[in-house]
Parts: sequence; C-alpha cells; structure tokens
Amino acid sequence: MSQFIAVFLVTLCVMILIVLAMMFGKPIGYRPSRESVLLLLRGIEDGSTRQEAWDMFLGYPVSHDPELEAIRRQLVTLHEGLDGATAAKEGLSGYIYDREGRARVAKFTAQLEKLINEEPGFREF
Repeated sequence: MSQFIAVFLVTLCVMILIVLAMMFGKPIGYRPSRESVLLLLRGIEDGSTRQEAWDMFLGYPVSHDPELEAIRRQLVTLHEGLDGATAAKEGLSGYIYDREGRARVAKFTAQLEKLINEEPGFREF
C-alpha cells in the first residue's frame, strides 16, 4: 500500500508540473518579426544566413502577418521554382543562392524594407 501511495504522489506531482507548465509557459510557435526576416534576407545577400534558419523560414507559414506570408510564399516560389519560374541555383562558399538568386532576393529585401518603413509606429506611455 505504501508503494502505491508513493507512486501516486510522484505521478500527481509530475501531472501538476505539466499543467503549470502548460498554463504559464510560452506557447510553442514560430512567429518571426519583419525585422528578423529582413536580417535573414540581408544575410542571404552577404552569406551570413545559415541554411537551417532559411529552411525554417521557408518551411513554416507566417499566419500572424499576411504581408510577410505573401513575401515568404514568393520566396518559396523562388527557392523551388514553382509556377513556371526557374528555381534559384545553389551558391558557392557559404552563399545559399548564386548571384542571380541573390539579386532576386534583393528585390524582396527592398519590398520588406518598404513595408517596415510604412508600418505605423506606436509608443507605450
């Protein structure tokens, strides 16, 4: 009987910890900001963006920002060559894309910079 009570109490403690973690923990999700995506795009141009970070951005939808999602979809089209477009070729020595692909990404960088500049600002008082 004492073994049952010990197992029950340990299980109860674990369950309480799980419930508390789910109640007060940060929800799991990928919510990139426009500024972080801009850094990714600039990193594509200068070779500092890691392949894993780029694949993460291309692979997950951005549901919290429709304009950013539209840019992501266009970049997926560039990456995979969808809708009759030619796919960007792989780059050399640390670059994800070749020169032509980086030039195509630069257009999206300018588009995102314009979106960031037109974004209304706010202050907390």
